[in-house]
Amino acid sequence: MSPWKLIFKNLLFFRRQNTGIILAATLCGIVLTGSLTVGDSVRSTLRTLAEVRIGEGDLAMLSPDGFFREDLAERIKEELPDEESVVAPIVLSRGMLTSPDGATRVSNVQVLGVDPRFWKLAPDSKLAPTGTESIEKGFSNWGRETFFVNERLGKRLKSETGKRLILRMEEPSLFSRDAPLSGERDSKFVSMNKEFGGIIPPGGFGNFGLLGNQREPLTLFVSLSELQKKLFRSLDEATQSTNFANFLLLGIPGKKEIDLEKAKIAMDKCWTLEDAGIEIKKLRESDEWSVRTRQVFLSDSLAAKAKEKQPKASGVLTYLVNAIEKIEEGNKSSLIPYSMISGVAPDKVQFLSNQWQDHHIALNQWAATDLNVSIGDSIRISFYTVGERRKLIEASRSFELQKILPMPKTVPEDQESDWTPRFPGLSDADSCGEWDTGIPIVHEVRVRDEDYWDEFRGSPKAFVSLKAAQEMWGNRWGSLTGIRTSRKNLSREELGSQLRQNLKAEDAGLIIQSLRSDVRESVETPVDFGQLFMGFSFFVIVAVLAITGMLFSFSMQQRNHQVGLLRALGWKTGKIRLVFWGEGALAAIMGSLLGVLLAASYGKLILDLLSGEWSGAVSGTSFVYDARVLSMVIGCVSSATICFVAMVWSTRKQIKKEPRELLMSGNQGWNHGLFDDKKGNRYRWLGWICLVFSVGLASIVGLSSGMASMTFFGAGALFLIGGLFLFRAQLGKLIHHNHKLSEIKELNQRNLGRRAGRSLVTVGSMAAGAFLVVSTGAFRKSAPPSSEELRSGMGGVSFWGESASPIYDDLNEAEAIELFDLNESILTNSKVIPLRLREGDDASCLNLNKALRPRIYGVKPSDFSGRFEFAEGNWESLNKPLASDAVPALVDQNTMMWALKMGIGDRIEFRDGDGKPFEVELVGSLKGSMLQGALFINEEDFLEKFKQQGGYRSFMLTGKFKEARNLALHLEDRMYQHGMEFRESKDRLMELQMVENTYLSIFQGLGGLGMLIGTCGLGLVVARNVVERGPEFGLFEALGFQFKQLKMHAFFEHVQLALWGILVGSIAAVLGIAPALFGGVMEKPSLGFLWFFVSLAILALFWIWIAINMTLRRSQLTLLKNE
Repeated sequence: MSPWKLIFKNLLFFRRQNTGIILAATLCGIVLTGSLTVGDSVRSTLRTLAEVRIGEGDLAMLSPDGFFREDLAERIKEELPDEESVVAPIVLSRGMLTSPDGATRVSNVQVLGVDPRFWKLAPDSKLAPTGTESIEKGFSNWGRETFFVNERLGKRLKSETGKRLILRMEEPSLFSRDAPLSGERDSKFVSMNKEFGGIIPPGGFGNFGLLGNQREPLTLFVSLSELQKKLFRSLDEATQSTNFANFLLLGIPGKKEIDLEKAKIAMDKCWTLEDAGIEIKKLRESDEWSVRTRQVFLSDSLAAKAKEKQPKASGVLTYLVNAIEKIEEGNKSSLIPYSMISGVAPDKVQFLSNQWQDHHIALNQWAATDLNVSIGDSIRISFYTVGERRKLIEASRSFELQKILPMPKTVPEDQESDWTPRFPGLSDADSCGEWDTGIPIVHEVRVRDEDYWDEFRGSPKAFVSLKAAQEMWGNRWGSLTGIRTSRKNLSREELGSQLRQNLKAEDAGLIIQSLRSDVRESVETPVDFGQLFMGFSFFVIVAVLAITGMLFSFSMQQRNHQVGLLRALGWKTGKIRLVFWGEGALAAIMGSLLGVLLAASYGKLILDLLSGEWSGAVSGTSFVYDARVLSMVIGCVSSATICFVAMVWSTRKQIKKEPRELLMSGNQGWNHGLFDDKKGNRYRWLGWICLVFSVGLASIVGLSSGMASMTFFGAGALFLIGGLFLFRAQLGKLIHHNHKLSEIKELNQRNLGRRAGRSLVTVGSMAAGAFLVVSTGAFRKSAPPSSEELRSGMGGVSFWGESASPIYDDLNEAEAIELFDLNESILTNSKVIPLRLREGDDASCLNLNKALRPRIYGVKPSDFSGRFEFAEGNWESLNKPLASDAVPALVDQNTMMWALKMGIGDRIEFRDGDGKPFEVELVGSLKGSMLQGALFINEEDFLEKFKQQGGYRSFMLTGKFKEARNLALHLEDRMYQHGMEFRESKDRLMELQMVENTYLSIFQGLGGLGMLIGTCGLGLVVARNVVERGPEFGLFEALGFQFKQLKMHAFFEHVQLALWGILVGSIAAVLGIAPALFGGVMEKPSLGFLWFFVSLAILALFWIWIAINMTLRRSQLTLLKNE
């Protein structure tokens, strides 16, 4: 008979033994394959959510700090090779939505101004407002008089179709409101009052968003043209048009994708200077062109690029000063209030000499007459600059009058001076009294000043050197307000072409990026749920493998005669191994295949639990089961392989035995080996030393200290090890018991040491498993009772909030208190810490997606000195410049390790406000804080990289909880239009801790299941012991002992092993979770762990009883004949 034929016959003949092996392998296959399919399902769901979020959009161009002409979309489309391409212009803003009575209020709403081109790129265009299905269902027509919202916002609003809603947004400024002369100190708001048109489903593009978060934003959709008219009123005054956008979405309806490089080529061909806000103005009073920008101040990079093509060009810096004064004896002076002064290069203009010095000044005739000055007089100019947190700082500088210039020429109506750019709030004013420059008016504006404004508008009354002007008024936005170049032999088109050749679209902030590639990368979640659940199922897998190995070993032991007979007939060891191990391999494969078929049920069960009982680990996301064939194959192969390895390992020595020994019916003898008193004493001393250290370690650290969880876990582990050492010493003592065996119970006591290694493994595995499963609860986290502790996870911050629109002033200062009518007494006992915010991906454990570009907060390190606990570095690390150009950043340790998969010294690439790349380097990490999910950089670095982004949108409130709560309510009331909302810091920290605690619950749940399954292995150990001792039990029967009495004593003999394991493990576990049970600083566990111990004991007793009754079913006297 061939070995393969024998394998199949054995598999069928010994079907009872093999059924157990198949079932164990089935369970292993279910767990392994099910875990892998859970990972597949999570990735698939996240991928689906992400693809629905971007629809058919492949590429995006976002200009968050500026605007471009809407018709850029059509120009790009014309240059793209595919005629089916869609380029949708979008206005992306943020606002607050309320009902007319104010009862409903939703802040931080994503506002999208779109037109039908946008809906063409919806995941399912039929479900969009312009789609056929929406129209058939009576959906309101997409038009000018309606708002549409996505499902998440719809749930918050609970509004009915046709009801009115009011949207409030900040009106965009021509340039940052942090900048000098940017306009009024507070935001300008626009509002829209429209009917609620309906809810757009996810398939209709309702969940559109740019951030890689699994949770969709709160989104409101409105007609593009309507939103443009409201938002861009100031641009209408400057350019006579509101047709601007700040976002383009590119795609091709269908499966085809737009090539990124082709889109970039199309952009380079069709973008214009006007798209970037660059203007070439023909000057009236000189034969020159002037290059200007909508942002008033030319960035240093733009100025450098412009001068490269026109090296003879000259720069101009014009600024509004508070006063021009003549300094007279006796500290008396005459004064001209609020005047423009221009800084020019003396060698580039004809009206200043080449000997001009930086302390010289030239006044026009009007100013000289008004001040009654002559050449050589001292002139002082006073002006405001913007300091830290938009604080106005008044400064002055003295000059010597060097020249008096002629009167300026009259400026035509609705035009500007050749020297002065268009300042918002000033250039469009009909009189000085209508100026809105953002600086306080402290000097009286005279009639003659009004007359000058009426005739000469913003014509400078004085000139200084460009170097002096830049020293006084240069800022982070730029140090020029214009660049002049000769018109001789140079047309506007030629100059524009030269600038275009020297500038790339990316230099102007017009950067196209691949939205779809970001989506594909982001769904590669940093937490692989397949591997995670295999880790959580560790005890289940180990228990199954132990059972598999024991079942196979037990089966082989029962078939020792067969092995011995084959050896006696001359079969080689390798051939015998092929037969028996081949039989085991077939059983493992059959079980694993069956496990793969049943894995779907296990996977769906886990996903249901993640959507229900364990939803805290995934922020409430619901998953759809979606298994890959590859995962099933890997699960099946892995399961069969490790089960086979377990069987081989458990029987590796058995087949090597001599035929005579194998034919002796498996009599194993005592085989307890040597065990002397010295070894027993050594185990005993080691045990007591571990116990003493355990008690000592628990005594020196308080239950409520910060290190309590780790310390008591270590104490519990020492107790566990000590208990096992003492048990091993006791086994040796029982073997050498010198008393007479007058009773069978004394023999049972000695039998515990007969297989000392097997007994120790049984007790040790139960004790260690029980300890690890229960004591992991010691690492559950809970927020401290008080938020005032500076070194806690809340850093002494009681409330943390955000606003929909930025706030530009420090709310602690008098200017803001007066501006917003704040109650100063409420601010006395609590402080507001403002943070600048750059939107980005959520990198906390609440987001399963990979955060490609996390949120960035700009902070003042001194505001946080002594707050929060650090694993490495501190807040001062943000003040230390790095050797490279990278920006130093702090990050929470959990975010760094798990979400970003990085370490200290690693870098992340971002793009600044101008679209230029820069790197952020991680220089420190915080421990267990509520600051998860973002990077924190120095406010100075933030302002340097994001120059055009003004104001603060994030605010922390410190102080006693009651005072901080009163301040939070007060600010929410006073800052109503800004959409400010606060949340308790404790709630934020508990939300983050819930994720970690849920993971611990999953581990405990699956680990407990593994331990309960493992009790079946205890039954197998008992069965094997009883079978080995069959002749011994037969001898006792021959000596007159009752068979029932033998069964009872065998039962109690093995119960001792179970109780030893549970006792040692439970005491160690309770010691490990003592801080949670009695300390009061951690989350108190439920009494479920007690039920776990009870269940473990009951199941252990059950399997021991089953094993005894199955192996001792009949008298063992017949076995004596083989002795």
